[in-house]
Formats: sequence, C-alpha cells, structure tokens
Amino acid sequence: MAYHEENENGRIRIGRGVIEAVCARIIDGYEGRILVSDPRGRLRQGAAPRAEEGKGFARARIREGKLEVKLYLIVQFGTSMRDAARTLARALREEFPKQTGLEVGLVTMVFVGTLSEKLTKRNITYVDDSGRLAINEDE
Repeated sequence: MAYHEENENGRIRIGRGVIEAVCARIIDGYEGRILVSDPRGRLRQGAAPRAEEGKGFARARIREGKLEVKLYLIVQFGTSMRDAARTLARALREEFPKQTGLEVGLVTMVFVGTLSEKLTKRNITYVDDSGRLAINEDE
C-alpha cells in the first residue's frame, strides 16, 4: 500500500514500509517502554513492515497535503501514556518532514494494552492535532 500526494514539486509516493520505518526509529528511542502492536492488541516482535498482510502497526493517509498517522501501541506498566503520546507526537512532527518532505497533520495513537507480566487490554486513544491533545478511553 502506498500514499500519494501531488504538489508543485511533482508526485510524492510513500510506501507503508517507509512510514513504519520512520515510526519504528522513533519508538526504538523509548528503550522498550513503548511497543508496537497490531490493531487487535497482538504484540509485534519488531517493527518490520508487513504491508502485504495489512497487519502493520501504522496507518497513514494524506489529507489536504498533510500526513495523518495512526499508530497501535502497547506501553510497559509504569509508563505514562499521556507523556508518551505527547513526546511521540512531537517527535513524529519533527522527523516526518525531514524523511518524507510531508508535514504531519493529525497523529492518533491507540494504546491497545499495558504490559507488565502479562498484557492487560486497554483501548485508550490519544489524538494530537498540532499540539492539542484529546483523550478517549473506551473500556
């Protein structure tokens, strides 16, 4: 699956593997406190892109010239989801323009679980729209 945008410089085509790779590099900086998941809450053993299966941890689309990113994540017990969401969104907004040339609009992070000794299912969604953070908790 690829995402397309056309502007004055020409057509931009970005594969989901690129989007997941950029996100994975940022998430790796959290030293295991934030882990990637599929939408059903299954812990992924690495962030290698699997676009052909449709089971990746990142979704994206281009709307009004901006990249909208949705991530499915699991946090280690004791990690603040709110702080993680804020810093992760800020890092995505800084890194994507450098790597892809596209500005990031909406960042949605779905924390599907908390991991301590075993995974506790959660469904907490953080939506960051240019610095404004909204939280939706469905349990």
